[in-house]
Amino acid sequence: MSAVASPSLKTLAALAGLLGFVLIAPLAQAEEHDVVQKALPASPMAVKLGPAGSPSTPPIMTPLPEPGGLPLTGSLEERLLAEELPEPVLLPMVYQAVIAGDEKLLQAALAAGYSVNEPAPDGDTALCAAVWASNEKLVKALLEHGADYSRRGGEGQKPVALAALKRNRGVMAALLDAGADANTKFDPPVQDSLVATVLIDDLRHHLRADRGVTALMACAARGDVENAVTLMQHKADPDVSTHRYSRYALDFAAEQQYLFLMRVLLGRPADSEPDLLVTVDLHKQRAWIEKNGIVIDTTIISTGREGYGTPPGRYVVTDKHREWTSTLYKASMPWFMRLNCGAIGLHAGYVTGHPESHGCIRLPEEKARAWFKIVGVGDEVQIVE
Repeated sequence: MSAVASPSLKTLAALAGLLGFVLIAPLAQAEEHDVVQKALPASPMAVKLGPAGSPSTPPIMTPLPEPGGLPLTGSLEERLLAEELPEPVLLPMVYQAVIAGDEKLLQAALAAGYSVNEPAPDGDTALCAAVWASNEKLVKALLEHGADYSRRGGEGQKPVALAALKRNRGVMAALLDAGADANTKFDPPVQDSLVATVLIDDLRHHLRADRGVTALMACAARGDVENAVTLMQHKADPDVSTHRYSRYALDFAAEQQYLFLMRVLLGRPADSEPDLLVTVDLHKQRAWIEKNGIVIDTTIISTGREGYGTPPGRYVVTDKHREWTSTLYKASMPWFMRLNCGAIGLHAGYVTGHPESHGCIRLPEEKARAWFKIVGVGDEVQIVE
């Protein structure tokens, strides 16, 4: 196709929209044109604007897939201007390079002086787009050239919040190393388009209905251990709660029964293995403690009676209380060791060797006192049938 001689800007815009091109913002200075032009792949169509009323250098047009198009008969300009065509979207050069995933183009654009923080028409930023694409190389390049890690993107969220919905430790670490806040919260209201990308019902609900959901909570809900650890290494606070429902990162992990992540949130080193295990046998109505695979103590117990059965499964001791009163039954439960942030736990009580409780695991008083000292927060409990 031959080049169109000195078309008007409106004609050029219509031509771009018709032929399926995205018109990229022109160079800021004429002398930069040669630098970037050498880095850009050859375009199948080169259009130059006249000097009057036009940018100092030509825009770059990147081809998109072939559209249906119209038959180009008669006067090209007359036919283009006669059609009601949408104006092409003007995209900043750095942003265009990011959405294309083109590292070389990005480096060339940055070297030529294009703004790293110029937003797209919808408000999205190049950094947020790179984070959402999980492109660690592009994220690092943008940050090295001064990308604003506190600026919200098109989804209305900061980069760290977006990174919490992706499993890419390198991206998260790059943001935090650059100075981004590890305690970043999702800004309400969280757009439905972003919530729709979340697969965990519990997290989806709180993003919609709660306030103060943090990046750490999102990682906890999604079982993203690497990003959760990275956030905590950069001083993310697990003791911050949401505003409406007072949910902590630990609650989100417990809801999904992510035992390892729960232990990490409770302060256990990520590279450590539990050396203590409590086993509760519902059939035998007995419990015992093993340390490094060796039984160190055992006791008779009473678990949940009919209608209040103690649910089998794997648990973590999430908190301990010397004195505790049940908020459900107003009963005293001394030496209470809660399981998975829930309503049940181990505590001292009346023990017969038969199911008697409302769901908790009752221990004899002297055993409960001794076990309270042995079993720590973060230790695991398995309840078997």
